[in-house]
Amino acid sequence: MSGGETGWRSYIRSMRRTARLYSKSKIGMIGLVVIVFFLLMAIFAPYLTNNNPVFGFDVGAAYSIPAWATLLPEYHDVPVTYSPVLSNFSASSGLLGWTVSGPSVTTALDPGGLQLNATISPNQTIINDYLAGHPDNPELPGGQVYVTLSKEFTYSQAAPSSFVVDAVVDPMVMQNVSAIYLNITISNPSRTFTFGDVQNDIIGPYINLTSANIDQQNSVVINSVNILPGGLPDFGTSNAPASLLFGAKGTYNLTVQVDAVPIANATAISMAVSSVAVHVTGGAFGLLGTDNFGRDVWSQLVWGSRVSLEIGIISGVGAVLFGTVIGLVAGYLGGIWDEILSRITDFFLVIPFLPLLIVFLVIIGENKALYAQVYTWVVLIFVALSWPFIGRLIRSQVLTVKERQYVEASRAVGGGTWHIIRRHILPNVMGLVYSQIALNVSGFILLEAALDYLAVSVHPIGTITWGLMLSNALPDAVSNSAASYVWWWFLPPGICIAAVSLSFVLVGFALDSIFNPRLRAR
Repeated sequence: MSGGETGWRSYIRSMRRTARLYSKSKIGMIGLVVIVFFLLMAIFAPYLTNNNPVFGFDVGAAYSIPAWATLLPEYHDVPVTYSPVLSNFSASSGLLGWTVSGPSVTTALDPGGLQLNATISPNQTIINDYLAGHPDNPELPGGQVYVTLSKEFTYSQAAPSSFVVDAVVDPMVMQNVSAIYLNITISNPSRTFTFGDVQNDIIGPYINLTSANIDQQNSVVINSVNILPGGLPDFGTSNAPASLLFGAKGTYNLTVQVDAVPIANATAISMAVSSVAVHVTGGAFGLLGTDNFGRDVWSQLVWGSRVSLEIGIISGVGAVLFGTVIGLVAGYLGGIWDEILSRITDFFLVIPFLPLLIVFLVIIGENKALYAQVYTWVVLIFVALSWPFIGRLIRSQVLTVKERQYVEASRAVGGGTWHIIRRHILPNVMGLVYSQIALNVSGFILLEAALDYLAVSVHPIGTITWGLMLSNALPDAVSNSAASYVWWWFLPPGICIAAVSLSFVLVGFALDSIFNPRLRAR
C-alpha cells in the first residue's frame, strides 16, 4: 500500500471522527443548521421572491406592514395588498372561473394567450336607434358586443387605498370595423362601475385599439390614482374611487367586453388576451412589508444575504489561510524568516484598522476602475488588514508542535521540510485553523454591516445588503411614529446579522472543543 493512499485513508478516518464528535455538540449543530439555512436563502434568492429589491418601487404602499401582522389587534383592520384576479391565459389553468360568451365566438388556447375569434352582422335595430338619435349604446353609438369575458371574485377586507386593473391584449384581425373597443366593468354587491382608457389623466369610456395596434401586445392599465373626481359618471364627485368601488365585502364581477362598430357585412374580430388582473393596494404587504419607497423588504432581506455572506465567508477564509501560511513559515523555519515575518506582522498589528479601512473605501468609491471590482477590493482589504492576529496564533502553535518528539524523530530519519509540515505540523494546527475560520467569518459579517450602517461602504448600483437595510431604515426607525417606527424594516436584517454571526461563533466553539483535548475533556 502506498504512503499516499495511507495518508488519504488516514485523513478520511480523521474527518469521520471529527464529524462524529461534532454531531454530539448541541451548540455546534444549532449553529450549523442556522448557517445552512442562510446559505440556502442566498443560493435560492431568485426563486424566493419575484420583486427587485432595489428598483422594485411601489409593489405595495409605502410603509406597508407585513401581511401576517394583520392578525395583531393593532393592525386588524388594515387591508392587505394582493391580486383578487390574476389570470395568465398562456396555460389552461388561467381559464378557471372565466366565462366567455358572444353571438358567434370561438376560443383557442396557445402560448400567446386566449385566442378570441368572433364574426357578427350589423344589427339594423341598433343602427336605426343610432340614426334616430336614441343609441342603444350611448357610450359607443352603433357599437355591438362581439365577445364578453367575465369572472367572479370575492373581496372580504377593508377598502384599499388604490387599485389597478390591467390586461395584455394583441389584436390580430379587424375586418370591416374601424377599431376594437374594450369596455371594462367591475360590479360590487350593490352597483356596477364602468372604466375606460387612462391617457393624460383623462378617463374615456372605452379603450381604443386601431389597425396600428395589430400584431402588437398592448398593455391596458386602469389606475384608480389617475381617476379624477367626476372623470366617470359612475364615480360622480367621489375623490376616493378605491373606497367607493371596494367599500363592500362580498362577491364581485369583472367583465371585459370586446366591442366594435360594424361598417359593412361579414365583420370579423380576432384577438389574443394574454392576461387580466385586478390588484388592490392596502396597508399590508407580503412577508415583511415594504420600505419608504414601497419596495419589498422580504426581497431585500433575501438578496442582501448574498453579499453579506459572500464578503464574510471569503474574507474569513482568506484572512485565516494567509495568516496560516505566514505563521507556518515563521514558526517552522525560524531564524531570519521568523524575524522578517514577525516584524511585518507587528507593523500590520499597529495600523489603525477602521480609519485606514474607511480611507480605502473612499478611494475605491472615487475611482471608476477600482469601483468596477469593488467586492474584490473590499475582500482584499479585509484580508490584508486582518491576517496578523491569525499569523501570530498559528506561529505560536507551530513553535510548540515542532519541538515534539515525533517531529524530531521524523527529522532524524531524513524527513524533509515539506514532509514534516504536511504530515506532522499541519494536522496539529488544522483544528485551530477551522475554528478560527468560523470565528472570523462572523467578525467580517458584522464589520461589513457596520460599514454599511455608517454609510462609508461602497456597492455597485442595484445591490442591497443587510447593513444597507439598517442604514436606510434608520431615519424612520427613530422618528416615524405614524409608521410604527418601521419595526418590520430594521428588525429582520438586525436579527439575521446577529443569528448568522452567533451561528459561526457556535460552530467555532464546537470545533475548538473537538480539536483541543483539554476543552473536550471538560
